[in-house]
Amino acid sequence: MSTNPSFDARPKGGVGDSFRSWWNAQARVTQWAFGVPFILLIAVLPLLNIPLLTTQGTNFGAVMAQFGMYALIAIGLNVVVGQAGLLDLGYVGFYAVGAYTVALLTSPASPWNQTGPGGWLSTDWAWLACLPIAIMITAISGLILGSPTLRLRGDYLAIVTLGFGEIVRLLADNLIEITGGGRGLAQVAYPRFGTSESNPLGVFSAGNVSGTLNSGVWWFWLSIVLIVIVLIFVGNLERSRVGRAWVAIREDEDAAEIMGVPTFKFKLWAFVIGAGIGGMSGALYAGQVQFVVPTNFNVINSVLFLCAVVLG
Repeated sequence: MSTNPSFDARPKGGVGDSFRSWWNAQARVTQWAFGVPFILLIAVLPLLNIPLLTTQGTNFGAVMAQFGMYALIAIGLNVVVGQAGLLDLGYVGFYAVGAYTVALLTSPASPWNQTGPGGWLSTDWAWLACLPIAIMITAISGLILGSPTLRLRGDYLAIVTLGFGEIVRLLADNLIEITGGGRGLAQVAYPRFGTSESNPLGVFSAGNVSGTLNSGVWWFWLSIVLIVIVLIFVGNLERSRVGRAWVAIREDEDAAEIMGVPTFKFKLWAFVIGAGIGGMSGALYAGQVQFVVPTNFNVINSVLFLCAVVLG
């Protein structure tokens, strides 16, 4: 060991590590006391028009709505990659399943449209009704994919999940009679809320582009609500027996299995939960843009989601 008193061989954490340690040491009441004002500040950012952040000619609310959607995606992928240590390169497939679930059930161009005559969905609440359906179907797809593949590890699992993402995109592109192929599915349902003479289709409509409270701001606020709900759910899981099992699997799966942790079951839990959150973000995307097309679910977006988790 060096005799130089200024030399320290111990690794030093960054600012993020120091903040995380300080945050985890606080009581839950203190965390909420700091967190709620911060969330409210983030929520009103599109209304403040801060010169440093606001770009002229750009809908800042729409940009923040995309930010909220990607944040939700990153939270779901972090369950799989960050908590359980499973390298998933095809997460965009779950995102696509959630988006197409909403589009197939609500788009007039879909053969499975349920908002028209004889359908069981009302136009006013169709998106809200399809949100839990999208989460459930995406979670089931995660269960179907994870059951035979989660016995693989490392690069092998990454290749299989990458193939899953591409298979979903190719199916959406080639099942023309169902998904519309490259034409996509338009007029997807969205929450009909806040209808008035100036906004006859509601504040969430893509036509609400004028004024400060445009559709992007409303979608951003909705994404914040979903993010908070998902963070509370995932945070409670992380502090539970399930979260401790995920950490053990991530650090050393063989050691965890020797110590009695049912690794396959908990990896499947992570995969299903992550898939469900991905389906939620896909439903959010479908309602926000009201148009779903296969080209938006390519492998580049999957890598972008993974970068969001790693850099975040």
